[in-house]
Order: sequence, then C-alpha cells, then structure tokens
Amino acid sequence: MAGNPGAAYYLARMTRNGMGTPRDSVQAAHWFKVAAKGGIAPAMFTLSNMLRAGEGLPRDDAAAREMLEAAAELESPEALQQLALAVEEGALGLARDEKLAAQLMKEAAHALKHRPQEP
Repeated sequence: MAGNPGAAYYLARMTRNGMGTPRDSVQAAHWFKVAAKGGIAPAMFTLSNMLRAGEGLPRDDAAAREMLEAAAELESPEALQQLALAVEEGALGLARDEKLAAQLMKEAAHALKHRPQEP
C-alpha cells in the first residue's frame, strides 16, 4: 500500500468509516498520511480535519493548517472553502482577512466546477 497513494487513501476511508473492517481512527490516520505524502488532496484535507479534531492522532493545529494549505494548493474545493473560513475567522493561526477569504471562496467555486476524478 505504501507504494500506491490512491489505494492507501481508499483503505484509510474504509478503515475510518468501518467499511468491511472495524472502525479504527489510528489506522485510518496512518493510511491518510501515506496517501497525503503521495499527493492525494482529499487525503490531505481529511487528515487536516483529523489533526484539528485529535481524531486518531494528537490534536495539532499547526499540522492541520499545513495539510489544509497543501490540499488547497492542489485546488481541492473543500480545502479552499475550509481555508477561506479559517482566514475569515482567524482560525488555525491565520490572520483574519476578509478579502483573502472572499478570494479563496471564489477559487473554491471554480475548483468545484473543474474537479478532477478522485484517485
């Protein structure tokens, strides 16, 4: 699985949601990390949320922000939207900036129209 980020992503989703296997947030976090290192934006986004919530691994807002920004750079609509909300609220150590938040929301809408296929 370590050589196939797409497969790691699907295994992570299955493990997190208990699809064909018992739910296990720790194992899911492991596989999401593997997929994220392989450049899978949805894995980065999900891992960001798990880090922010402390689900399956210790809560870490700095790492959550890093994963969220990495997913946003890959034009993940969900990541762009969540980053926009964080900028608007001044969350995750980000400075409040309504103009940037509005720009990120526009980018999220554009990315949603041009969403690539999932891995």
